[in-house]
Amino acid sequence: MWAGCAALAVAISAPAMAAPIIMEGDFVRTAISDDGTLGFGGTTSPGLLHDPSGTRTWGLEDYLTPGSPWEMFGVKADQFGNVSNNNSNVGSSSIMATSGLSDLSAGSAFDNHVLWGGTYGGLFNITHEYIFNDSYERIDILTSIEALTDLTGLKFLRAIDPDPDVNTFGSFDTINTRGGAGIAEEDFVNSQGAQTGLTLGLYTNSAIEHNTGITSSWSNDPDTYLAGWNDGNGDNVIGLAFNIGDLFQGELVKLSYSYVMGETLENVDIPDDPVTSVPEPGTLTLFGLGLAGLVGLRRRTK
Repeated sequence: MWAGCAALAVAISAPAMAAPIIMEGDFVRTAISDDGTLGFGGTTSPGLLHDPSGTRTWGLEDYLTPGSPWEMFGVKADQFGNVSNNNSNVGSSSIMATSGLSDLSAGSAFDNHVLWGGTYGGLFNITHEYIFNDSYERIDILTSIEALTDLTGLKFLRAIDPDPDVNTFGSFDTINTRGGAGIAEEDFVNSQGAQTGLTLGLYTNSAIEHNTGITSSWSNDPDTYLAGWNDGNGDNVIGLAFNIGDLFQGELVKLSYSYVMGETLENVDIPDDPVTSVPEPGTLTLFGLGLAGLVGLRRRTK
């Protein structure tokens, strides 16, 4: 084939990269990449910025971008093994963007609302909705997985390597805990800056079986976290995994969880009533109606 034709064929078949969408409230500034991961991509700011004063004063510290940025989601099943997208290699991930990125904030019940959609090998579709109001110190995430064929042993993972102390204090190590603030280990995992005290965690109260983990190997395997692995303090990854089980062709599973933040572990922003549903594909116009009652819900654990 003529080289020019080959290049044209590649250009036509490859999905176009969408520009990341930046989301900003009074306490939180982040972006969603074209691969559906948190952060603009790699070391480019914003990764995940948090101002506990609520004045949009974005300092040097970034939970995500120092060193080797690592924020990911992954899906595992008997039919295809383990596939994942990671902020560290945006543009070359396994799960391809389909609908790409959409900023739904203007028509949403929330101040910040971004949708990403992707697919993998004709086996499943996946969407993430990233949502927060200006007053939140958290990002609520609504993930839907639709089976395009019968899937068995289906699992999902969300994980991050937090680095809140690097830019000011030069330390990648964090204090890492499963549970805390009166919350069960399987529902909450968190990482605290030893110098700053800044806390980032993953939280859910989902009825779907789930567990949390802390790994020094930076594992992207949901089974590691479902086993409650705990490597303790250090430059480790924290993660939350769901054990979904079997999902038959045409069925949809809906997962609800949050990245939660606080100036310390004691005042991390745990939602009173996390969002527990996401829209079916093609029903996004109903989304604002379904979640309107959740606007303004916010509680700090004591």
